[in-house]
Amino acid sequence: MPQTDAAGTRKACQTLFRGILFFLAALVIVRFILELAGAPPTVTRYLSSTAGLMLAGIYFAAIGPFKGAAMKWSQLVLPALTFSAWTVGWVILFTFVAGIFRLGRSHFAEPEDFGNWGHLGIHIYHHAVEIIVIFVIVLLLMTVAHLLWRWPVTVAPGAMLGAFVVIRYWLEAMGLPLVRTAAWSTTVGILVAGFYLGGVGRWLGLERSRQFLLPALVLGWAWRIWVFIAILMSALIPYRTHFFDPTLGNVPRRLAGGLVNTVVEGFIAGLIVWGIAVWIACATTPEATEQN
Repeated sequence: MPQTDAAGTRKACQTLFRGILFFLAALVIVRFILELAGAPPTVTRYLSSTAGLMLAGIYFAAIGPFKGAAMKWSQLVLPALTFSAWTVGWVILFTFVAGIFRLGRSHFAEPEDFGNWGHLGIHIYHHAVEIIVIFVIVLLLMTVAHLLWRWPVTVAPGAMLGAFVVIRYWLEAMGLPLVRTAAWSTTVGILVAGFYLGGVGRWLGLERSRQFLLPALVLGWAWRIWVFIAILMSALIPYRTHFFDPTLGNVPRRLAGGLVNTVVEGFIAGLIVWGIAVWIACATTPEATEQN
């Protein structure tokens, strides 16, 4: 029986892993096909393989333990590297194809790549170097989601907040106006997380108000950590987002201040989430329902 369970767990893990690989490959392939078909960049840019890779990393770290995977941090390293190399590998493939066949409609190859083997080689080399950078970012995102498993009730809302940060960051990086990207506000999301914690907590063994405090603080800090990662990416990568503007100068000092704010604001947000969670938990207990 244990051997059967182990085999089933291994199969479920492999299915999850293959599904993510298929999803990442499909993003690149579908975008390439749409570009060749003449779809405008304003449409195809939403099929960003980099954003999809980050979301897939969070998803794997959050769902993996359900499938018997990624129970230890060391088990995240190989998946993060595999996902990164696999995704960039597809990008390199279509960059080569677009460059060789001079496919001007595709964004994968630059006009300077056409007929210029040296420039095309340098372009592909830059993509290869990106594997390491992307791997570090994805591993960091997966680590945050993995740490939430110490408090299982925080996994779903915590992963949701991370996904919202990734989506908003990428939409802003693509140049969408703030009035549209604000729909992915994580400030609203952290409040919703409080309602989730209060409604689900009692089903997961949180009986007293003080038992909600630590998970609430974890959610508050997790939220600010997601945002701080976006701040770091905005500081290091030349994309304009509301998270951080490197052109204002004093980048190291401002990043240090952002780290302090992560701790303080996460604590305050956690207390707010705790208050909401306790309120919802008290309002939905059978005793409270009967009295009302």
